[in-house]
Amino acid sequence: MEILKDKYTITELSNRLGVTDHALRYYEKEFNMHVPKDSRGRRYYTPEYANIMFQIKSMRDDGLEIKAIKKILQSENIINEPPPVVKDNAFNILTPVNSNENVLDFKIFFNEFGEKLTKTFSTEITTAKEQINKEITQTKLELGACMDNNLRKIECKLDKHFENIDHSLGLWREKNKGGFFSRLSRAMSRKKSI
Repeated sequence: MEILKDKYTITELSNRLGVTDHALRYYEKEFNMHVPKDSRGRRYYTPEYANIMFQIKSMRDDGLEIKAIKKILQSENIINEPPPVVKDNAFNILTPVNSNENVLDFKIFFNEFGEKLTKTFSTEITTAKEQINKEITQTKLELGACMDNNLRKIECKLDKHFENIDHSLGLWREKNKGGFFSRLSRAMSRKKSI
């Protein structure tokens, strides 16, 4: 996003980013941002805060959750949060957690997540391929059966047609017994008798 002004009101920035005012306030709270306010108590976003909001919006559009966005922005030192505190039960002491360990844990988590995602997708793709192959085989069998059935019907019709032709030829032969010469001699004998 190109920053055109020295400061934006919450409405201007929300319109520019295409989010609600409520979303900007929510991001401020979640990402521990202390956006400056003017003498009347209205927020105004400096170019730095506007860029951070743009990055958050872009990552949300890409489907990342707030926790993941926080980790990314912290690892890039874009936002700073106080280090998380862990209670040590043995001594009942609060000790800060090393933020480098958090980044390393985050990278390990994403690597493992990526591997799991790859395995899941490859399994799903393999399953889908098998299902498609089964459906293709089934369709081939159904088409083959349908074609066989249609060919049998055509053969039956042709057989009936040829039977009718054979029958007609038989009737014609019965009617016209004998060959050409037989008919000729019969015709000649009729003339002699006349």
